[in-house]
Amino acid sequence: MRYRGREIDPISLWAEYCEVKEGEGPFLPLTYCPNPEHDNSRSPAFQINIDKPLVHCFAGCGISGTYEHAIGVITGDDKRAVRKRILRHSRIQGSKRIPSKRRRSGGRSDRVRDDGQLVERLDDISRFSYLPPFAVEYLDNRGISSGSISRWELGWDQDSQRIVIPVRDARGVIRMHINRAVKPHDFPKYLYTEGVDKTSLLFGAWQIDPGLVESQGLIVVEGSIDCIRLHQHGFKNTVAILGTYVSEIQSEIIAAFRPKRITLMFDKDIAGIAGITRAKQMLKKTPLYVARYPAGISDPAELDRKGARRVIERSVSIMKFNRLTTTP
Repeated sequence: MRYRGREIDPISLWAEYCEVKEGEGPFLPLTYCPNPEHDNSRSPAFQINIDKPLVHCFAGCGISGTYEHAIGVITGDDKRAVRKRILRHSRIQGSKRIPSKRRRSGGRSDRVRDDGQLVERLDDISRFSYLPPFAVEYLDNRGISSGSISRWELGWDQDSQRIVIPVRDARGVIRMHINRAVKPHDFPKYLYTEGVDKTSLLFGAWQIDPGLVESQGLIVVEGSIDCIRLHQHGFKNTVAILGTYVSEIQSEIIAAFRPKRITLMFDKDIAGIAGITRAKQMLKKTPLYVARYPAGISDPAELDRKGARRVIERSVSIMKFNRLTTTP
């Protein structure tokens, strides 16, 4: 269904508010009305149109009308907040939900090798589907907005049951996919496209604002979620190395941006410290600064907009950072 120029999945949307009984459409079978003011003790009276963003309650409780109106009645949100709720259920542009015909073994897709790599065609985006509610909830808990979901083309892989994060090169060409685990016991946390060296790419390079790089320098983080969060906060001069070490190829890509300074916002752990040491060796020609997090914060994705700005503004030169970390 089209909604405000986007393709949304009405079934996953209404599953947040009521029991959805799937049918061929355009009208789904009646279900109990989600209006909190409606006495549902009698019988199902609520009907959802899945071709047009319209609903109707045959009990005349006042919820009938557009999706926006109905969800506003249910949640009490204003129009802007309601639109955000609806757009969380956007499908990736140009994609369709296609039932998988691939064989499975032990719960693993046959596209996933034993070494955790994905065997796929990069241009085969038809397998991406809308994000199911629990994946949207996961991203929401990580602070990823519906706007960022759309901007970064986040999708869902039915086979691996993971969030799909496309990785484009600096020209905007898709070079790799990251499949990010949502369930806590899924291992490994990340699956990468087979045959592509992730250290040959800088995540976010295609979204960079050259003006910000020129005026404020470049911010380098470890992971894709870190990068997306900082862009969401307005720091559109952020890229991610998709690991803990800056590679030689990544250092060349960074140099091509000609940043006046580089701020490293790596995780506050042993691997992050080692990554800072490696970055000092690989990025010798540009002044390096290191972010220091407040107590209780260990990576940039945990910072809100104000906190991220404070950390970036208070970053210290790498020489001072080395002194601080080596002083007893």
